[in-house]
Amino acid sequence: MIKNNLKIAWRNLTRNFSTSFINIVGLAMGIATCLLISLYVTDEFSFDRYNEHADRIVRVVFRGTVKGGTINEAHVMPPVASTMKSELPEVEETARLRIGGSPLFVVNNKVFHEEKMAFVDASFFKIFTLPFIKGNLSTAISSPNSAVISESTALKYFGTNDVVGRDLIIKDSPNILKITGVIKDVPQNSHFHFDVFTSLDALEDSRSDSWMTSEYYTYALLSKNASREKLEKNLATLFDKHVATQFMAGFGMSYQEYKKTGNKIGLYLQPLTDIHLYSNFNYDSALRGIYVTLIFLVLLHSLCY
Repeated sequence: MIKNNLKIAWRNLTRNFSTSFINIVGLAMGIATCLLISLYVTDEFSFDRYNEHADRIVRVVFRGTVKGGTINEAHVMPPVASTMKSELPEVEETARLRIGGSPLFVVNNKVFHEEKMAFVDASFFKIFTLPFIKGNLSTAISSPNSAVISESTALKYFGTNDVVGRDLIIKDSPNILKITGVIKDVPQNSHFHFDVFTSLDALEDSRSDSWMTSEYYTYALLSKNASREKLEKNLATLFDKHVATQFMAGFGMSYQEYKKTGNKIGLYLQPLTDIHLYSNFNYDSALRGIYVTLIFLVLLHSLCY
C-alpha cells in the first residue's frame, strides 16, 4: 500500500515538476521563516531572565518635567543605592555600575584595547547571576584596584583562565589592577555586556553624597513579596527628603518652591526584564530591542499556523 502511494506521488511530482518544485520550495521557505521568527522573538523576550532572581531585580531611573521639558534618564545619583538599602526595608541589596571607558592594558608586553570595562560595587555579583570560575564572589571586588574579568578575556590576554593574582597594567598610568576573579562570559541576552569589572571604590566621586549629579546605573534586589508600587511611593518620600536638603544650594530656591511652579522630578523603578524591550531613557547603556517590531513578527508568525 505504502509502495503504491509513493509511486503515485512520484508520478505526480514528475508530471508537474515545475509546479511541484515551486510548491515545495515555497513551503520550505515558509517553515524556515516561521522557525527563524520564533527563535528571534523567543530570544528577545529572554533578555536578563538568566538571572536567578530576575523577577525581583529593578533598575532605578530618574524622571521628571521641568519648565515643560522632560527628564528621562537611566542613571541616578551616587548615594541612591546606599540610601535605599539603609532606609527601605523592602530592599535586600543594591549595587551601582558606571561605564569605565576604553583603557589600554599591557600584558606580557602586549597592548590590548579594552572596550568593555565597568566600575561596580562589590554587591553587584550578589544581585546578578554571573558564575565565578576562579576566585571568591564575596571578596572579588574587595579593594579599589581589584578586577574581575570574563573567561574569554582571560584567554585572550593570558591564554588561560587561571589568572587570579595576575596584574593588568594600564598603559601610561601608575594604576595596576589585580585580578581577583574570573567569571563566565556575560550571556548575550543581557542588557549589559562587560568583560572587565573593577571596583567603584577607585572613583572618589562614588563616595559623594550629592543628590544633584548622576551617572550611576543603580540596581536593587527586592525582598520576596515586596510591592513595587508601595516601594515607589516610599522611594518618592525618600527622594524628596534628601533632595530638599541640597536643593537651595544648587538652584537658589527651596525644593517646595520648585515643585509649586509645576516642576516634578523623582526616582522610579524599572523591572530588570523590561529594560531591553521597554526602555526609552537617555544615557542608557543597554542595547534596546524594538517592541513594535516584535509585535509585528508575532502577528506574522501567527499567520504560519
